[in-house]
Amino acid sequence: MSGSSVIWSGILPQPVPIFSFLFRIVLSALVMAAAFSYSVSSANGRAKLLWSQEQGPYRIDVSILPGQAVVANTHLSILIISLASGEPVTEANVALSGTGPEGSTAFGPIPAPNDFNPQFFETNLPFDLAGEWEVTVEVASELGPAVMVVPMRVREGGSSINWILIAALAVVIVTVGIWTWDRVSGKKQPESVG
Repeated sequence: MSGSSVIWSGILPQPVPIFSFLFRIVLSALVMAAAFSYSVSSANGRAKLLWSQEQGPYRIDVSILPGQAVVANTHLSILIISLASGEPVTEANVALSGTGPEGSTAFGPIPAPNDFNPQFFETNLPFDLAGEWEVTVEVASELGPAVMVVPMRVREGGSSINWILIAALAVVIVTVGIWTWDRVSGKKQPESVG
């Protein structure tokens, strides 16, 4: 023998059970799907500021999610700041209405409550047609009323398919298939003596 020797302890390494391995893969896929998805309640943190204007006793900031207004999938978030104190207004009635291009359906007034975060008045806008829209924001609080018009260019939205959820489901199906295949192909037929 040449200078190296192999010592065998007689104990073979134990493979990780396939079920445990597959469970980890499925769990990782579900965690990633949850991390990449978003909810309407967290929209104001990732919304894009579209319009900011001083109107009456307020500065009104209008933000949208996604970054551009799209048909059937635009979330609006409104932050109202008192010009007198510089503080956010949390007690107000906010309503939105909109008119769009020829052939579209006008909407409103739609209330924008601040149920999820007291500083942000939020709602979804039911744009039904791409084109130029005017969204009227009406604010009323103890400081007084204000109305402002926000022009929006609405484009066709992308697919409403949640690809992350579909990918997670595909991982689960493949995992179950591999686990089943391993169970079925791993069984050995008894040898016949004879």
